[in-house]
Amino acid sequence: MKFSILTAVAAAVMTVSFAFGAVPARPELLTSPESMPMLPALSSTQGNAQQIVCQINRERSNRYLSPVFLHRTLSDAALSLGQRYADGNLNSAYFDRVFNSRIAPLGSNVYSSYKVLGTFANDDDYVVRLEQSIYDTLFARTLDAIGIYENSGTYTIVLASGLRDRPSSVDVCPNTTTQYSPPGDTPSPPSNIENGIDLPAFLCAINHERTNARTDAFVVHTALHNEAWEQAKQMSQLGHYTVDGPRKVDESIYGQHVNMKELYWVAGDSFHNVNSLVNVLMSTYSSKVLDPKYQVIGVAQKDGFWSVIFGSLYRSVRARNSCPLTLSDVDYTS
Repeated sequence: MKFSILTAVAAAVMTVSFAFGAVPARPELLTSPESMPMLPALSSTQGNAQQIVCQINRERSNRYLSPVFLHRTLSDAALSLGQRYADGNLNSAYFDRVFNSRIAPLGSNVYSSYKVLGTFANDDDYVVRLEQSIYDTLFARTLDAIGIYENSGTYTIVLASGLRDRPSSVDVCPNTTTQYSPPGDTPSPPSNIENGIDLPAFLCAINHERTNARTDAFVVHTALHNEAWEQAKQMSQLGHYTVDGPRKVDESIYGQHVNMKELYWVAGDSFHNVNSLVNVLMSTYSSKVLDPKYQVIGVAQKDGFWSVIFGSLYRSVRARNSCPLTLSDVDYTS
């Protein structure tokens, strides 16, 4: 039992793209060596979002354009689209779902598009090809932000303009791995709320962090999920957060004869939104969030008091949807 307290080059290039309201392009396979950008690589990194946006912003600066920033919601959307593409199930209808559930709430006049490109040995080769592929979109004066997801050399980028909220200042080259999250509450579909939280959005955001760390996505464990809700209700009644009673997490879980190898739980107050909770977890408990031994999770909040419980099982479980769009897409186990 553990607990903690929170006080306050490749042979071919493939490309798929889609803009909201348009018809998706057919995959384009460039097989001839002449069609490949044969520029020397400047680095050997893959999926370094900060490096990618830095390169893009330098090119935008050369064209007297303002820099764009990395947006957590757009990166979550890129994750969802990229994994769907890897499964062979990405189409315009799915992008419509992503747009309506994740991107549209970011502003009344949001316009968004995405591009899937692969396969690349490093980020620099990718950016060269990206600039060639979507030049007008990437260097549009109205472009606000992007989100990036990479897996095995295949990159998904989501671009958006018309965002309601922006950071007070935008660096050409970010000096932090923290991506921008809107300061206010982005409305969540009521049908996505479970245990007082937008569960699909939470899983998408926290699993994005685990994916970046090459760790399997969390699966929701019903016993941990229910106990997190009991803990949140208890804190609401007490008027302060607690991790050690009067209701004990470990006693409650093991009392249900749940076969759990290890538990770790955290709690706090001042819940604002999903992104702020994930930011707190990553800034304070990232070693636990990214630890591959924890496969399952439960989460809840009530009246601003939140509880998150991580669990390690004696068996393996795997999420089918690391970035669910609705509750029906969430993977549960018991």
